Amino acid sequence: MNQRHLLILAVDQRPWLTKALYGHTGTATPAQRAAICDGKHMVAEGLFAALADEPRLAAHAGILVDDTLGAGAPERARAHGVAVSMPVERGGCEIYETEPADLKSYLDHHRPDLPKVLVRYNVEGDADGNRVQRERLAEVATAARDAGGRFLFELLVPPTPAQLDAVGGDSGRFDRELRPALVHRAMTEILDDMPVDVWKLEHLAAPEHYRTAARIAAETGGECILLGANAPAPQVDRWLTDAAGAGFTGFAIGRSIWWDALRGLLAGDLARPRAVATVAANYRRFAAAFLAAVPDGPQPHQ
Repeated sequence: MNQRHLLILAVDQRPWLTKALYGHTGTATPAQRAAICDGKHMVAEGLFAALADEPRLAAHAGILVDDTLGAGAPERARAHGVAVSMPVERGGCEIYETEPADLKSYLDHHRPDLPKVLVRYNVEGDADGNRVQRERLAEVATAARDAGGRFLFELLVPPTPAQLDAVGGDSGRFDRELRPALVHRAMTEILDDMPVDVWKLEHLAAPEHYRTAARIAAETGGECILLGANAPAPQVDRWLTDAAGAGFTGFAIGRSIWWDALRGLLAGDLARPRAVATVAANYRRFAAAFLAAVPDGPQPHQ
């Protein structure tokens, strides 16, 4: 396994996570935030355990984690030789907003290998909103590269009402029939205004759609990785097989790896060693599924 892949364990959820775990509608309590921070460290420990069990993965491992509910985890990961990705978007926004406000100081302090944005972008949606997002994101791309990082762009394409009507309200049909082309168009439109080093994309339904996305990225020196979308493990395995075979260079999978372990740990139903072992086993499973499907051929872009 001489190629360099990006096999990222994603645990950067912030407001959504406290709501999902504790069911609150306001601000999480200090005790809740501290418990989640400890839980994110458990997830990181699961990654470290996976690498100890299978050292060949060490050159490819990454973690996507924040410093809000995961304070200290990026530093621990870096000490273990793991590539660090950190989010620079305000969580839960329909129109992208950068967070923190002083992005340069944040990047200078943390030096993430892969500063990451999450963006909801539909080329047939709000044209003014899309323009605003491109303007803001172009500034982030420049700041990320100036700080020595590679710009990681998580692209989500939610359906417009008209698009959902066109598939009879069936979100699965939208994902299969309409979203792949919308993803390709969005990538092209975004690349007109900024460089993207790594695209983090939803599943694209068929190998030819993955190949097209990989080609669009490669034309400007980028690459594509697959996100997990909290899908069941067998489904994620199938997506990984298609993506790896069609030129994607890795994945960024989160809840499919750690959700049950984290929830069990915080509820007191799962001892920490068992939670760590569960995360490690799930990470190794998805890494094996991806790497088994990588064809022999040229090394991916570095």
